[in-house]
Amino acid sequence: MRPTIRNRGAASLLLGVLLAALVATPAVGGSGGNLNGDRVVGRPAGVAAADLVASLAPASVATRKPDGRIRLGTHGYPGKTTPYGLPYVGNNVYNATGTRQRATVENFNEVEGAFYTFDISIQNDGTRADRFKVKATGAATAGWTVTYVRGTTNITSAIVAGTYRTPLIAPGATYLIRARITITEGGNLTRLVTIRSVADPTKIDAVKFAYKPMACGC
Repeated sequence: MRPTIRNRGAASLLLGVLLAALVATPAVGGSGGNLNGDRVVGRPAGVAAADLVASLAPASVATRKPDGRIRLGTHGYPGKTTPYGLPYVGNNVYNATGTRQRATVENFNEVEGAFYTFDISIQNDGTRADRFKVKATGAATAGWTVTYVRGTTNITSAIVAGTYRTPLIAPGATYLIRARITITEGGNLTRLVTIRSVADPTKIDAVKFAYKPMACGC
């Protein structure tokens, strides 16, 4: 007759002893997988001891951490585009203000129709796959048209409304959104783009892009 275990601490201790026995006890027969060249008793063939222990142990706590990075992508006019290929800024920097995560253009005498693009890379620095909500804010600017695209799909309305969600992004993987500003009259422009974990909305990061007109100095 098996004794009834009424104490939860004793049950946990017994489980630990059993797990240790499963991992460490050599087999008499030929069942089980192998660990450091020795047979292990009590687990199916082909299942590593570490995987067996992990399957019985509580799941580890997930870390949610969006990481926004940004860079100036291209500059051009209708019919002509110049790529820059600059490095991203903001990698492994996390804040909600865009501090040290900003791409700024300063130029003068731009003509109507001139444009700049900014590459916004969303990297999942967490330990679990996650989706991210993306929202852009900034004062209305009559002198510029601002659009956001994913590939060839215009996602401007969703980005401005804050309803855009990325697909599920694996840990370490990235997702690219491109912002494009096109001059109509010119002037100052600033946008803050906030990236928020869907699984844990308290985890956010942000990048910023801006244009500042300069005096010619001619």
